[in-house]
Amino acid sequence: MKLPLITKLIGFHSGVEVEQLYPWYKTPESQFLEIEGMSLHYRVTGKGPALVLIHGVMSSVHTWSGWHDYLSNNFQVISFDVPSFGLTGPHPKGDYTIEMYMRIVDALLDHLGIEQCYMAGNSFGGFITWHYALHKPKRLHKIILLDAAGIGANPQDIQLLTFKLFITPFVKYFAHRFTPKFVLKDSLKVVYGNPSKITPAIEQTYWHLLLRKGNREGFTEVLGKTILNGKNHQSQIEKITVPTLIMWGEQDHLIPVKDASTFHRLIAGSQMIIYKGIGHIPMEEISERSAMDAQAFLLNE
Repeated sequence: MKLPLITKLIGFHSGVEVEQLYPWYKTPESQFLEIEGMSLHYRVTGKGPALVLIHGVMSSVHTWSGWHDYLSNNFQVISFDVPSFGLTGPHPKGDYTIEMYMRIVDALLDHLGIEQCYMAGNSFGGFITWHYALHKPKRLHKIILLDAAGIGANPQDIQLLTFKLFITPFVKYFAHRFTPKFVLKDSLKVVYGNPSKITPAIEQTYWHLLLRKGNREGFTEVLGKTILNGKNHQSQIEKITVPTLIMWGEQDHLIPVKDASTFHRLIAGSQMIIYKGIGHIPMEEISERSAMDAQAFLLNE
């Protein structure tokens, strides 16, 4: 995708129109669902029991590409661009409540005629996943939480530069227009346990989709109001009854590995896998290994 020279040099851009991104970031299986004034971008591959995959902040369906490849032989694999990210883009009314995300998941499952499914979520996607396990437990067979948010976080706990830029008063408005690529690259180095696995194509995908019109403003809202609101969710999490697998990268510098043990303690009967040397996004950094572990858990009766 061609961007103005000023964008390439210093990262200034008021927002890329989504139509410019379609030729680059739609997949052959891409479809769209019109809902709440948005065109929800989703991808479906394979046949079998439904497995819904939900990505985290600053991410998109592309983070699950490896899982689509490895799991489509046994599952109908569904991923979607969470509102405020990817091709879906911002909510037109600025609604980033967890209730809105529950409505979106309900609507997508209804649209696809799925009565019950498996669900996996990473980071903020994990936050959505465990909330859905409380919202509609009978609609879920099992869930997988990968480096999930929700144990409790405050703005002062955040160390990642990109996140700080988007939640700091006054600075955040500057960040909505100036997003240098080097800032994005540094953020990726933090979320990968092994930064040598970060390719130029990965960097470009994250950067371009962050520049999608409205995504940066929505990112600020999601961070400040939905995730980093200082709430302690442990009393909610311990009410989860859906069979749960917790996957976590030992080198997660965004959400510490100790949170994995807390999820494990709170969710009765849960299982846990810790990946040594791996960062915040195991489904992307070790896609085949994590997908095979997920499949073993999902198919084990």
